[in-house]
Amino acid sequence: MRSFVLTLTAAVAATALPDVTVVPKELACSNWPFYRQLNSVAGPFTLFADSTGNATIDGNKATYITIDDPTIASGWIGITPQKGVAVPYFQCQAFGSSEMLAVNYNGAYQPLSISEYFYHEYDGLIFMKTTAKGAPIEPHWHYYPNGTRQAGTFLGFNNFTTWAYLLDSTSGKYRVRLLTDTSTPLIDGEFTGFVRAGDPSVSD
Repeated sequence: MRSFVLTLTAAVAATALPDVTVVPKELACSNWPFYRQLNSVAGPFTLFADSTGNATIDGNKATYITIDDPTIASGWIGITPQKGVAVPYFQCQAFGSSEMLAVNYNGAYQPLSISEYFYHEYDGLIFMKTTAKGAPIEPHWHYYPNGTRQAGTFLGFNNFTTWAYLLDSTSGKYRVRLLTDTSTPLIDGEFTGFVRAGDPSVSD
């Protein structure tokens, strides 16, 4: 584990992702699904796998995996390997002056960010309640070459929305890390996809 300036490591895409143009949206709760203007909160909703090229993984929802070392974070976010399992809800809400994506952890919503640590040799993970400020998770929209918008709001940072998936043998969940460079190969066993916010059954 070591801290680093946030220049997230990435990889050559091994999955045939859709040909889309990524359009970043303002980091505001109004740009996340199910926005409630009355209290300026978006959600609750789920996070789930999208466009991995594998029907057994697409639509699988995200959960958290706790971390024993509290000096890093409370946990990291992974994708479940099965459909139909109980998962926590996510929402966008204000934390001080910032509007951030958050996960329901033990009855309270905890902020999420993209890690500034190498954890178990991986960078770019989504951390829950991290002790050091990471990169914000920003909403993005995707557009096909014909101008049609791909259904959904996608997680990313600074115009990057491709994530590398790898099944973690310890937790049994898919670890996801954000890719922001295509100059290095994927780690053995990784494949690429998007991470989407909302509900797999709704074309929001």
